[in-house]
Amino acid sequence: MRSEAETGKIISIAPPAGGDATAADHMLDPELLRRNLVVGFASADSEDVHPFSVLRSQLLKHVRTTGSRVFAVMSVQPGNGKTHVAVNLAAALGRIHPTILVELDLRRPSIGQSLGLSPIRPGIDDCLGGSATLQESGMRIEGTQLTVHRVRTPKINPETLLSSGALAELTDAIRNAADRPICIIDTPPAVIHDDIMLIAPAVDGVIMVVEEARTSKRALVSTIRSLSPTPVIGAVLNRSISSPLQTSEYEYYHMSMAEPNST
Repeated sequence: MRSEAETGKIISIAPPAGGDATAADHMLDPELLRRNLVVGFASADSEDVHPFSVLRSQLLKHVRTTGSRVFAVMSVQPGNGKTHVAVNLAAALGRIHPTILVELDLRRPSIGQSLGLSPIRPGIDDCLGGSATLQESGMRIEGTQLTVHRVRTPKINPETLLSSGALAELTDAIRNAADRPICIIDTPPAVIHDDIMLIAPAVDGVIMVVEEARTSKRALVSTIRSLSPTPVIGAVLNRSISSPLQTSEYEYYHMSMAEPNST
């Protein structure tokens, strides 16, 4: 079945019957990826991709244990690296498992530019607004199992799109997809407007990106409480000073995932 753009209903993410499954494939520019620190598509023996391979393994374990498949990557404030983590985690996942990367930072989108995706094709903002289908907004990345739904046009006031009910229909369509993809959603920072509170009810869990010596404990605890009942299932400590377990051009990472049903 297809989504019905005239009603804004998102019914299915399956391609149209008889459609060319490879027509939407997008070839990425390795040099552009290198400049934008997108390392998740690299081979498994790459030192840069190792932190995201570790986080991928932890997330896959969580998926197998809980059945959850729709996750938001967020931060308390801007500049903590949440989009960097979301893109690279989705890229690492897409190398071995059907994966959907959805950009919901509608005010300040950057994924399309980082990956060099077409600025002409419909985006997830068009899908949420009912002028395009979910199938039309997706761009499959050549040689991977990753489909990206980037924002085409920044939105000054995205509350209407995020609260219309279309977002819940979108995540339900992903959960009902035959290939059982894992969905990674890049969200706005929590302290900028209340967009994340409109997104949180539609996801199964949150991966929190924090920056050592910059993200305050009080703001972090407050954000986690405000997300309830949506659980924070894991954390990425970015630019870690005290625990430089792995390094890349984007500084240090320390990653952990909560055990299911833990507090």
